[in-house]
Order: sequence, then structure tokens, then C-alpha cells
Amino acid sequence: MRARPVLPDPGADPPVYPWRSAPAHLLTRGQLRARGLRPGRQYPAGLILWPSRRGGRPRIDGYRFAVLYDIGSARPRLPVSPARARALAAALAARQTCPECQTRQTYVLSTRLGVCNPCAASSGLAA
Repeated sequence: MRARPVLPDPGADPPVYPWRSAPAHLLTRGQLRARGLRPGRQYPAGLILWPSRRGGRPRIDGYRFAVLYDIGSARPRLPVSPARARALAAALAARQTCPECQTRQTYVLSTRLGVCNPCAASSGLAA
């Protein structure tokens, strides 16, 4: 199946643009983050669509898309407080600590196995 070209539709709500044709003042979340900004409380100002057969991202009729935000309405990113950084570190440590051997691993434990890989291998859980 051949991909149909994406045609710009500035009359849509939000407007739809093909790959690399969005106005310069509309940026994705990642582009805003690289500039030290966040979308704030604004609604999406547009969508950018591109054909793809790969998975892993949201799709609209076989097209992957990214949400665009207006840079004029963006707000500065909030700094991470020391308390929040400690809370995030504690949450990650809890996800990396094996409940069976109490060893902290360098990876997040599988929720299917519930234990680290060495414990899963020794108990015969890993197949």
C-alpha cells in the first residue's frame, strides 16, 4: 500500500501540516523543552502528520503525528526542587530493587517477573 501525501489543512481545528511545513512559531513539546519552555495551559495549535508503518507512537489512519504548540503562549519550565529530585530518586530506587534478594539493579525490574533477572533465572521464572 502506498502512502497518500498529507495535504495542509489550515482550516481544520487544530490545523494539520505535513512534515517540515509547519510555521516557525509552532513547535513540538521536545522543541519547546530544548528552549527551556513548556506548553503551559494552551490548547494544541496544530498537528504535524507524516506517513509511517512503524509503531510506538500515536497514529491517525496510518500517519504518525506530533502536537504543535505556539511559542508565543509558552511558559518557562519549572525548576526541579531538591525535594522533588529526592522523591524521583527514591521512586526509581524502589523500581530497581529486587524484593527477593534486596539488591539494587541498574535496570527497572520486569513487572511480569517481579524480581531481578538473576533471581528469575535461579528460580526458573525466566523462560
